[in-house]
Amino acid sequence: MDWFHPLNNYCERQIAGLAGEPVNALTNLIFIALGLILTLKTKTNRFCFYFSIQIIAIGIASSIFHTFANNLGALLDIVSIIVFGMTYIFAVNLCFLNVSYFLSFLIAMLLIPFSFAISFLTMISLGELNGSSWYISFVILFLIYAFLLRRICSEFSSVLLYSTAFFVISIIFRSIDHAFCNIIPVGTHFIWHIMNGILLSLLVWSFYRFSKPNLEI
Repeated sequence: MDWFHPLNNYCERQIAGLAGEPVNALTNLIFIALGLILTLKTKTNRFCFYFSIQIIAIGIASSIFHTFANNLGALLDIVSIIVFGMTYIFAVNLCFLNVSYFLSFLIAMLLIPFSFAISFLTMISLGELNGSSWYISFVILFLIYAFLLRRICSEFSSVLLYSTAFFVISIIFRSIDHAFCNIIPVGTHFIWHIMNGILLSLLVWSFYRFSKPNLEI
């Protein structure tokens, strides 16, 4: 694979080069800004501190992708999201469901094959959704964990349910980017960035509020 092969995945990119997607690139600042705030607000909780750093990493990786628009940038973008998802699953299993370290780690590692399987099934039934089929697995995971936590921590369960609806809306904006190029020249992908910066921050803050106090460092 040519890691530096140029990509043109979003309708904002009308020209090649570093300035081809200024809105998509700059809206990633919401991840970086909120991540920095969370590192200060939740630093006494070791998992939340890691989550916050990972949100910053997502913003940086996505900015690189939308600036350089190549396969390497796309890989960094995907990996940063997967790492956050795996870490969050591990922490929820460990801290809320009282699953062992080993089993929590094993379940977190299953995120990758699970996401591939759901993405494949989604593409068969609904199409690629402009590259959004991968994220349907996260919708399912929100619902699964909302169900598992309904009696353990009803507040956190409710947050995950609301997050599901919020995330579905953000996926819609990601999926219709090309469909609205003639109406909205910059596309709708940037809305995905804004909504997910807020969503990830809400997940971290909720974990911080409802998790056990023995997670202090």
